[in-house]
Amino acid sequence: MSWEAFRLTSKSPSELMEVMSPNGVDHLIREMLMACWRFLPPEQRNMANWRKHADDVFHRNMRTWRAIKKPNPQAFFENLLPHPEDGFMRQALVLSWMMLPRAGGRVFADVTKIVTSIYQRNLDAWESDNRTFTGTKPKAKKSTKATKSTKKKSSKKTSKRKK
Repeated sequence: MSWEAFRLTSKSPSELMEVMSPNGVDHLIREMLMACWRFLPPEQRNMANWRKHADDVFHRNMRTWRAIKKPNPQAFFENLLPHPEDGFMRQALVLSWMMLPRAGGRVFADVTKIVTSIYQRNLDAWESDNRTFTGTKPKAKKSTKATKSTKKKSSKKTSKRKK
């Protein structure tokens, strides 16, 4: 068992919360994103290349995580590539699992939902910061909703006859 597995899996959720704070998983996702940026050669550091690399790391680790049949420390770190970004991503998944309250039972699939949400929130923040510091505007989203017709429908008035 790796030292990461032992360190993260030997503590109770309350101990992890005390040490890592509620922001622990978010912090590890941010570290993963920074490691993805640093991984790129300086001449290739741009948002498109960074996003592709971050998505590759995220999806590779999520595939491995979803393949786990029985949650245990050894399974958490199987097929882990020896890159800092992969280590941070896997630690975020493990920490999320370990911080879930054990009373009442934990659902392993909840980890992917939680981590995906935190990952997406951080991607959005990076995109927003990039727009702020580069002066670029967000790309217009294409509307997929049907548009309402501007024609007014004629209403028929029924008059009551007096007898």
